[in-house]
Amino acid sequence: MPADVPAANEACKALRGFYDAIGAKDKSPSFTDRSSTCCAFLDVRCTQPDGSPSPPLGQKEGWKAGATLTKIKFRGGTELGSSGTLPGALLLPLAGTLEYLDLGKSSAHRSFSGTLPAELAQLTALQKLSLTTGKFSGTIPHQLGRLPALEKVTLLSKRLSGTVPGELCHRSDGSLRKLVLDDNVKLSGTLPPECFLLPTLEEISAKKTRISGTLPSKITAPLRLLILEEVGLSGSVPEELCKGEKLEELVLRRANRVSGTLPTECLSHDTITKIDLKRTKVGGTIPSLDKAVPKLKTLDLSNSDVSGTLPASVGMFSGLEYLAVDRTKLYGIVPESLGDIRGLKNGTCTLQNAYDLVFISIVSQTCCYSNFWCPLPSNAPYCTETMVCSVMSPPPPPPSAPSFASDTAVVVLLICAIAIPAAAWLLYTLCKRVAITSTVVVPKMTELDSAAVEHIPEGEARPTHYN
Repeated sequence: MPADVPAANEACKALRGFYDAIGAKDKSPSFTDRSSTCCAFLDVRCTQPDGSPSPPLGQKEGWKAGATLTKIKFRGGTELGSSGTLPGALLLPLAGTLEYLDLGKSSAHRSFSGTLPAELAQLTALQKLSLTTGKFSGTIPHQLGRLPALEKVTLLSKRLSGTVPGELCHRSDGSLRKLVLDDNVKLSGTLPPECFLLPTLEEISAKKTRISGTLPSKITAPLRLLILEEVGLSGSVPEELCKGEKLEELVLRRANRVSGTLPTECLSHDTITKIDLKRTKVGGTIPSLDKAVPKLKTLDLSNSDVSGTLPASVGMFSGLEYLAVDRTKLYGIVPESLGDIRGLKNGTCTLQNAYDLVFISIVSQTCCYSNFWCPLPSNAPYCTETMVCSVMSPPPPPPSAPSFASDTAVVVLLICAIAIPAAAWLLYTLCKRVAITSTVVVPKMTELDSAAVEHIPEGEARPTHYN
C-alpha cells in the first residue's frame, strides 16, 4: 500500500463493503484496485488532515495519511447494480466523519428504494442529507432530529408519506438551515410551528404536498425562502415575515386557501427577489413606493383578489423581469412609469384582467378585455400590445359599511318577497274551495214537469225544486 494512502483505512473498507452490498461500482479506475484509497472514487470526497487542497477528482496519488472520508454523492460517478434498499447499518463505520450523504437522482431502472433507515440518525457528523429519487417510501424518520450538526435536509420523493416530524425543529441549539420536502404528494399534516421559530432556519420549501393547516401568525426564523406552492394551507401572510432582513422569495402559488391582504412590507423589502401569490385569495392593494426596489425580479399576483389601481410609482420596481396582474380586480389608468421597467419583455408582462375573451384577427391571437382605461401608455408595448382597454369611466364607489338598519331592511324585504306570494296563493286556494262547496246544483226540468207547472191554478203554491 503506498505511503500516501490514509493509515486509517477502516472507512474505505466499510465503503467498499457498502458498494458490494448494493452491487455498485465506481467508474474510477481506482475502484478495481483494492489497495487504492477510496478517496479517489468519483462519487467520494475526502478531507486532507492539514486542510491542504485535495488532489484532482479521481486521482489516487497525493492523499496524505489521516485523510478522512467526508462526502458520498451518487451523482453519476457510480453504477448501481440494481434497485434495492439502502443498507444503513453498513454506513455506521462512517458515523464519526461522514458529513454529506447524497443518495442521488432517480432513474428508470437503478436507484435506491424501500424506506429510509433509522441508522441514518447515528451518523453524528452528518450535515447534509439529500435524496431526489422517487422510489423511497414510508415516513420520515423522526430520529433525524437528534443529529446535532444537521444543516440541510432535502427529501424529494413522490412516495414518502405521513407527516413532517416536529423533532426536526425541536433542537433550539441545532444548526438546521434548510428543509426541502418538495413533490412528496403523500406527505400530509401540518408544518411543525417550531420550524418557523428556529433561529437558524433560512429555507422552507414544501411545494406540491398535502401539507395543510394554517400559516403561523408568529414567524421569527430568519427565512430567506418560503416556498409553499400547491399546498392546502390557509390563513394570511403574516406581516412579521416581511420584517426580517433576509427574505428573498415568497411563493404561495396555487395555495388557494391563503387569504388576507397583500403584505405591503414585502413589496418594498430590500432583499426580496420573488413574490408569487398566483391563484390565492390574497386581496388588498399595491402600495405606492417611496424608494426603488431594484432586486425584485418576479411579481405574480394573477388570479388573486388584489384590487385598486396600479400606483404611479410602479416604475420603481426597476428590476422586474416578470409582472403578472391579470385576472385581478385592478382597474384604472396604466401609469406611464411602467415603461421605465426595461427588464420586461414580450411574454413577461400580463395586465389583462377580465374574463371576456375576444379574437384579434390582425395578430391572430387571443387576448382579453381589460378593466384598465384608455389610452394605454405607448412606452410599455410588451405589457399593453395585446390589450383591449375599456372606455374611461369614473371609479366605482367604495362599498358602504353595513349597518343594522340596512341589514334589517334587507331581511324585511326578503320576508315580504317570500310571504306575499305565499299568502296570495293560500287565499286563492281557500276562496276556490268555498266557491265550490256553496254552489247549488239545480236539476234541469223535464218537459212533463214544465207542463205540470203550467196547469197549476193561479194563486196556488208552485214547487221550488224537483227530485
